[in-house]
Amino acid sequence: MSRQRGFTLLEVMIALVILSMIMVATMAALRGLGNTKATITLVTNRLDEVRVVSGFLRNSLGSAMPLRLGETGGPTFGRPAPSATYFRGSSSEVAWVAPLVAGADLGGAFVMQLNYIGERVELSWHPYRASMEPLNWAEVEPRVLLEEVEGFTIGYLGDYGGEWLEEWPESPANPVAVRLNIKSRNKYWPELVVRLDPGGLNP
Repeated sequence: MSRQRGFTLLEVMIALVILSMIMVATMAALRGLGNTKATITLVTNRLDEVRVVSGFLRNSLGSAMPLRLGETGGPTFGRPAPSATYFRGSSSEVAWVAPLVAGADLGGAFVMQLNYIGERVELSWHPYRASMEPLNWAEVEPRVLLEEVEGFTIGYLGDYGGEWLEEWPESPANPVAVRLNIKSRNKYWPELVVRLDPGGLNP
């Protein structure tokens, strides 16, 4: 009759060590999987922000309307016709008129302003009215479009083949293109170049 040999103390200890190593490896794999998922989620959120903000700026700036300051759309009755569009810009801010759909019952032309202050890029808007004068933007409540911004510059192209300008003062036409360079923490922003309808105005 055969006798069954039991496990020795050494064999039990070796088995426990192996089991512990397997458990540690399993926990590390699960933790790594969780970290990977969190990283993928974070990167996806960042890409979504870049995509959404870039898309909005491209659509809004690309729809800039060459409306004149003080333009009524009617006869001037002997008054001089406005000779400059509403478009204004510097290296850190830009204002333009574009259509904006803000809801089912709210839409039309709005005066928009993009402004870089500190580490934030803010967006302000106000309904465009015929014969309106330049807005006092200090009276318009801004909305934060981007945070943790380390660099933000705007350039303007007056004509194709020309040089990029740091400012766009009063002009009878919009620029033909606007260039935005954004640098923020933990995000890569490709250079954004938007073509515009210059809409030259005859005084």
